[in-house]
Amino acid sequence: MNRLKRNYQINFEKFDASNLERLENNLYKLFKKYGNPNILINCSYPRDDQWTNNTFSKIKLSSLKKNIQINLISNVWISRIFAEKMKNNKKKNMSIIHLGSIYGLVGQDQNLYKNSNISENLTYSIIKGGITNYSKQMAAYYGKTNIRVNTIAPGGIEGKISGKKVSQNSSFKKNYINKNPIKRFCKPDDIAAAAIFLASESSSYITGSTLVVDGGWTII
Repeated sequence: MNRLKRNYQINFEKFDASNLERLENNLYKLFKKYGNPNILINCSYPRDDQWTNNTFSKIKLSSLKKNIQINLISNVWISRIFAEKMKNNKKKNMSIIHLGSIYGLVGQDQNLYKNSNISENLTYSIIKGGITNYSKQMAAYYGKTNIRVNTIAPGGIEGKISGKKVSQNSSFKKNYINKNPIKRFCKPDDIAAAAIFLASESSSYITGSTLVVDGGWTII
């Protein structure tokens, strides 16, 4: 995708975001190595091995509690740590971008799952709804320090299913596309372009918003 290609130097650092005891230390090691950040795209998504059983009929309390802790709480804590570090910068444009979901805004359409290899997920909506509202709370608090906080809410992304090694089957794809006005799935490039916009000065007066990237899914 040409609009995203630049001659940037990219460094990768790997650590376990679900390890809350070491999370803060791991992040401060990055700050010490690379300096104060001015942009965060928070798409951390840890989950336990029971994630695909987090349906209303199969979920266990232990898995609900664990996924809320390792996913939602770690996501919130990462962003808070970054924001506290960012506010020491003198830059005018700093941006935190959370990855939410259309299912943080609306309920899961049960018609999608007929004859498919996917089920509804109770915990997913709780996490994504929490992230979406947390962005608003952050935006209200950190606005005075020139930090903007927004959420991207993608629609269905074609590809591997979370917690599984398979992609959506033909029934799910048909059910999804039939309801989508643009008649296709979301592509990773669609999300990347939205993130670049929210990170740039082109969105300098946008904060506390949810940018829905769903091909019109949530309008009908």
